[in-house]
Amino acid sequence: MVDSPVAVSSSPAELLLVSPASEPGKSVLRHKQVLAIGFCDQSKEILVYTRLAAPRGKKALQILPSLIDDVRVKYRQGGSISAAETPASPFGAPPYSIRALSGGRFYACGSSISVGTCVDAGTLAALVRDPAGVLYGLSNNHVTGSCSCAEPGLPILAPGIADVSAISIDPFTLGRHSAALPMVCGSPSMIPFRDNSDAALFTISNAQIISSFQGSAYDTPASAAPLTAGIEVQKVGRTTGLTRGFVTSQLFGPVAVAYKASRYGFSGNIFFENVFAVEGIGQLFSDNGDSGSLVVTEKNGALVAVGLVFAGMPNSGAPGGKLSLILPIEPILQKLGVTLVSGHNA
Repeated sequence: MVDSPVAVSSSPAELLLVSPASEPGKSVLRHKQVLAIGFCDQSKEILVYTRLAAPRGKKALQILPSLIDDVRVKYRQGGSISAAETPASPFGAPPYSIRALSGGRFYACGSSISVGTCVDAGTLAALVRDPAGVLYGLSNNHVTGSCSCAEPGLPILAPGIADVSAISIDPFTLGRHSAALPMVCGSPSMIPFRDNSDAALFTISNAQIISSFQGSAYDTPASAAPLTAGIEVQKVGRTTGLTRGFVTSQLFGPVAVAYKASRYGFSGNIFFENVFAVEGIGQLFSDNGDSGSLVVTEKNGALVAVGLVFAGMPNSGAPGGKLSLILPIEPILQKLGVTLVSGHNA
């Protein structure tokens, strides 16, 4: 039986705090088309993302709230949130990394993968194990599970089919699709959208040809930690490689993300909660094809995993013109019943 969605309501006093002070202010926001609202406790900021150019003129800003109690309100241009189906060209490097050790050569995490039936490419996030000791690869559902349309047992190829070329390594079956978390379309008032999570597992075919190392940068952390706004993060991905950024805000859900799995005739918006926005430091944090990348941060002098890249949103003020959207890793690992693997052929 499906649990009924929990109704969320705000008191009149709470609504008054976030309402524009005037009808002209409401008109500005309606014209600009508010896409999402984010908040960051650490910096005490509320970020309002609009589809059209963010309000910047003196007149517009005078009729919009700039403070709610002691919390600053900032307005930034966004755009439609999507998990792009077409990967971008890699940024000046191969879309995969081979970890060379005295014992051999191993395909690294942070590299290109795809389900074997689609001309696509995303990123291998990490290796994980279940309580029985079975080794899996972790990525997004839309990367290796075709938005829950892929049949269990389909081969997962490395590099992804979109990255196979005359100068690439020969593609090989890295594993086979095994399980995915729910990604259910529908109005958030009608479905249990809080169960939606873009993550999937595939069994590893040969543990002796893969490494837990993230590209050539660092090993996958053995532990995970909560994802919070305001922290600095980094990731290794198929398209942009090693990048750094900071978590600007947690988006107030439910957040709609557009998906396509053309082979299966699927397209639609899927709603998520606990979505966080990341802005790159000096460059894009991620681009199309980086979906599935493991996001890490430094805590007490060591790296810990905090999230998975799964979508992006245009943003005129961010380096590269885009914000990356990530999901917390802890709930994903718990729901899948697995733990991160570190030190494997690293």
